[in-house]
This record gives sequence, structure tokens and C-alpha cells, in this order.
Amino acid sequence: MPTEILSLAITCGSLVVATIAQRVVGMGFSIIMAPIVAIIAGPFAAVLVVNLYAVLACALMVPRLWRDIDWNRLVWLVTPAAIASVAGLLIARDTEADVLRIGVGAAAILGVVMSVAFARTEHTIDGPLARLSAGAAIGLLNSAVALGTPPVGVYSILSRWSGPSFSATMQPFWVVLGAVTLLQRQLVSPGGAPKWPWWGWLLAAIATAIGSFAAEPVARRVSPRATRLGVIGLSLASGIAVTAVGIAGLLG
Repeated sequence: MPTEILSLAITCGSLVVATIAQRVVGMGFSIIMAPIVAIIAGPFAAVLVVNLYAVLACALMVPRLWRDIDWNRLVWLVTPAAIASVAGLLIARDTEADVLRIGVGAAAILGVVMSVAFARTEHTIDGPLARLSAGAAIGLLNSAVALGTPPVGVYSILSRWSGPSFSATMQPFWVVLGAVTLLQRQLVSPGGAPKWPWWGWLLAAIATAIGSFAAEPVARRVSPRATRLGVIGLSLASGIAVTAVGIAGLLG
């Protein structure tokens, strides 16, 4: 099987799984897709592919989750995220990608571990400052290394925000942030798209749509506790994955 066809097959299969995780947990699309696309097509292409299909996946879910969306919290998070994504693109353009990944991954792992320890106390961290900081961190990392998952998880843990509201609100969040990042990327640092034929991009879109609709029956069977554990697990896994990709890149 030609390398191009194999890479497309792996990408499409991963898109189905990533979209289901995104719907069920409210996050997880980038942690599954970013390392895979970075290996297949390169780190620069990962930002384009992950954001493009994240926008599609989440846009398909928004109508079915409309009633549970926390619009106030969405605005507080997405506004600083959109602004900070410009800085992330500039950092990605001017910084050694693998060094950046290792730094981001290590910080993500530490952040999740500290947040889980904090969550065992009676305290909650939320409010305008926490939301602005979380949004900025998400936007920065999403555009720099296509991985905004860790700060999403940290904020969710610290603010004790989970359940249907969290999952629903994250879908329009990623639609807006992904679209803004794609536009900014074309202005700040264009190019770098994988060399797929037109039908390869179409197949990836179909796989994303299949994952979106297949996720609904799965989401109805997942408990709030399982969702919360999924947030923690995916956040920690994302830090480990991006660190491993960075180390592999330096060693290679």
C-alpha cells in the first residue's frame, strides 16, 4: 500500500475515534490527532489538519447540544484564546518545534498532577481571572503545537466544571478558536498542508462526520464520573504524548 494511502487511512480512522472522544468528554480531539498527524505529515501540518477537522467535528455537534451550552463562560474563555493564538503561531514559527513540545508537555503533566491534588480539597478556582488565564493558555498552545487540551483539563478540574455543560460548551469553543486559528495561520505563517489528493481531504471529512453521529449513543451511556475521569486521563495523556513526540524528534 502506498505511503500516501496508508497515512490517509490512519488519519481517517483516528478522526472517527477523536471525534467520539470530543463529544463524550468535551475534549480529546487534539490529543488523539496532533501526535498522529505530526508523525505522518509533520508538526506544522498538524496545526492545520487538527484545527480544520476539529471545527467540522464540533460544528456538527453544536445543534444537538445547544440547550446545555454555558454562553457566559464560553465568551470568557474564547476571547482570550483567540487573541493569544496569534502569539502561539509566532512562537511555533520561530521556535524549534521539538524543544517547544517537550516544554509544553512537561508543564502540562505538572499542571494536571497539581490540579488533581488541589481538587481533593474543598476549594474552587474560578472567576474572570481564572477564565481569562485558561483561555489564553488554550489559545497559545492550540496554535503553537495543536494541543490546547492540557489547560482545558486543568481549568475543568480547578473550577469543578464538568458534565453536560462542560461537554456542550467546549464544542462551540473549538469551532470559534479553530476557525480563528486557521485564519490567523494563513496570514501569519501560510503553507505546510499535507500533500493529500482532493479526495483524501473529502474522506477525512466523511470520517469526521461518521464519528460525530456515532458519538451520540456513546455519550448517553457515559456517567458524569466517567466523564470527569476522562478529562483527567486525556489531559495527562496529552502531556505525555506531546513530550514523547518532542523527545523522539530530538533523538531522530
